[in-house]
Amino acid sequence: LLDIMGSTAAFQTINNRHALGKGRGAFTWSNRLCKTKLAAVKDGGMDAFTAQLQAALAEAEANTDTSSSSDTATDAYATEILNKSRSAVTATVEPSQSSTPRPQRTGKHAISSLLMQRAIQTQLYYLADMRDEPTYMWMREFLNHGHLDDKGRFQELDGLRCDGGWQYYLEQLENAPSFSITVQLAPPRLSAQQQRNPYLAAQAVGRSYEETILPSKISQTLRTVARSLETEWVPVLFEIAEEDRKRMQLYNAPPQIQTAAAAYQAFWCERQVVAGGEGDDQGTPLHALNERIVARFCTRVALDELIDELQGESPADDSAEDEEAKRAAVEWLRDFAKEWEPKLKRGPDDNKRRSFGVAPPGHWQRLCDGADADDVTEAMWQELPPLFAYASDDAMRLYSPEALAARLRRVRASVCDELIGDLRATVLSMS
Repeated sequence: LLDIMGSTAAFQTINNRHALGKGRGAFTWSNRLCKTKLAAVKDGGMDAFTAQLQAALAEAEANTDTSSSSDTATDAYATEILNKSRSAVTATVEPSQSSTPRPQRTGKHAISSLLMQRAIQTQLYYLADMRDEPTYMWMREFLNHGHLDDKGRFQELDGLRCDGGWQYYLEQLENAPSFSITVQLAPPRLSAQQQRNPYLAAQAVGRSYEETILPSKISQTLRTVARSLETEWVPVLFEIAEEDRKRMQLYNAPPQIQTAAAAYQAFWCERQVVAGGEGDDQGTPLHALNERIVARFCTRVALDELIDELQGESPADDSAEDEEAKRAAVEWLRDFAKEWEPKLKRGPDDNKRRSFGVAPPGHWQRLCDGADADDVTEAMWQELPPLFAYASDDAMRLYSPEALAARLRRVRASVCDELIGDLRATVLSMS
């Protein structure tokens, strides 16, 4: 019934909007605001999108001021969407201008090392696709990185095994001397009848050619691939953070019944996204695998930061029971991280999952040696409350597995925002 009502209202709204636009030349809710996002990402990233969106909002506001007032449902809803978009742009732009520089993460929390690892694997994919076997073999053996493959089968997080990180890898590439190798091609295979032909047998000899490998050019190519990966990973991190914040709102907000107006609004927003022409514009061949790896990486960082956050906070009540509950929650979360961080590092066992068929209920993720990011959050959410969570109402509200899973998403959303800055700083330092 809601779908029928929403479709009818949308049809009537489109007709009303068309009539109003022709009658008074006023504000019309065009698809330009939705289409701007894809073009802006290609032109200059999210900053260009923000600037274009601000210009479009200012133009729409000027058109709205010069037009006559209307009491239609379309103008009321368009004004509401306009105000929400303006507040979202303001909240996005102002903190970035006033925020102080934050030092980049190091060690296993440095996304720059993961960026270089996936750049190497992406370049190996290109070399294999172009059948450049000499450069492919040399690049795999450079600094003992033969474990990296071109098909993305190696999905571990810590694949760049250099003490100096990505800077050391690129520096060694720049300083490596160029050299030439002789490539010997195998002679073509001849049938028995062709071998009896003396003219064909004389021509069927292997050929050879000289191949020059320039490590400095490979270094420049890796920098270009890293920039392409950065433009793909930033929207992925934005999406993870947005989804986590939505889950936090659902967890903190009381249960609500969807009204007809809310159903209509959800229908209209989904229709605007479809009208924007957004699709799976995958620029690199390992795009789908990179999305899962980035999600696992920021989940591992969020687990460590949540442990530090629990250790640094004071209990809700100064009682000994709450203090003991907090200490027990830290120990429980450490054990949970000790179990799941190696699985996040390794990656999901897709072949083993397929052998299960339909996943059994409960903690079926523990049947695998690897895990995705969603496996970790789901496993924590499904945990039964330990005894320390029953110490008080505050302990259950703050330290139960369900509450810790929600807090993990909140921390991960902040981690994604910081990793976006790290990615951009890394790409700028490469140029």
